[in-house]
Amino acid sequence: MPHGTCLFRSTACQSILCDIRHYLEDAESIFRRKERFDQDRRDFYARTMVLFALTNRLMDLAREVSLIRGYIRSEEQVKNKVFFKRLHDHGVISWEMRQQMIDLVNFRNQVSHHFYEVTRDDIAKVWQTMPVCSEFVSIMEQELASHDRVKKGMVIIAGTALILLVLVLLWYFS
Repeated sequence: MPHGTCLFRSTACQSILCDIRHYLEDAESIFRRKERFDQDRRDFYARTMVLFALTNRLMDLAREVSLIRGYIRSEEQVKNKVFFKRLHDHGVISWEMRQQMIDLVNFRNQVSHHFYEVTRDDIAKVWQTMPVCSEFVSIMEQELASHDRVKKGMVIIAGTALILLVLVLLWYFS
């Protein structure tokens, strides 16, 4: 995933992508440290919370891209898993990625509603999916870039049509 500023017009997407980069860097730093099995479980909590925050922002990104690309409507009440299903239905992500992203939603729900059931193995399993998450972000950036190119093309066509109309009207009324 490229680092740096976001080139997309959607400020929501810019904010989400910047947060994701920040959380990925934090996660790498936290997971690089050797885990201490101390009594207060600080490492466990830190790892869990950075993955939780990252997962939330990945879901936000899926929602924003789905809205921008028209895969969902703003008035639709859509559950988090559906964003990934729609992205798959429109050929944006593979079946395997869809399932792995849905697994992340399940992890997020477990942390949110049943934190007492989360284990170190759960955290390790989610951490192992980070390459898939990075690939997902890259795919979403490509979707946004594609959308921007289409919009720019439409603006150029509309502008050209307007100029032609003005020229025709000038010729007609001269």
